Amino acid sequence: MIPFILQHQLGLAVAAYWIFSAAVSSLPDPSSNGNPTYLWLYRFCHTTAGNITTVFGDRLPRLKVLVPPLIATALLATPACAAYTVHPGAINRTDSVAYDTLLIAESAISQARADNQAHPLPPYIKDALNTLVASYDVARASWLTYHDTLSTNTPSDAAATQLNQNIADLTNAIRNLKTMKEVKQ
Repeated sequence: MIPFILQHQLGLAVAAYWIFSAAVSSLPDPSSNGNPTYLWLYRFCHTTAGNITTVFGDRLPRLKVLVPPLIATALLATPACAAYTVHPGAINRTDSVAYDTLLIAESAISQARADNQAHPLPPYIKDALNTLVASYDVARASWLTYHDTLSTNTPSDAAATQLNQNIADLTNAIRNLKTMKEVKQ
């Protein structure tokens, strides 16, 4: 639920304002001899709702024309906001993303080795493959260290920093191999 809230902050703010505005509009009028606390709350809520509307209504006069198309676009684009699913057994999102990157690298290495068996690769692609393999080994060792530090409840900023750097290097090595293979074709 928290990732959903973080990914849709504007929509939730608009929905919260709409609910607030509807709640304020539904408040019954205070009686002349009613509770002074309710009278204060009634006036405060109406003033707050009115001021928010005034601020956004006066500063963005053309917004009223743009709101329906923007809302329609947002509603159509919402299904495209796929949330990342953390792997079972992963300790946190970083652990899971690093694992995904290692799987992608492993697949790229296997494919390149299979391509090399079928048709020998040119030396510049073999160099890119060797760089990828070396990056993979370093990133995997870093991931294992990071995973172990979190498993033993001894989080280490150094391990996280090292993992991030090694995963970035691995991603660059994957991209480099892919680029080299595309150039060959």
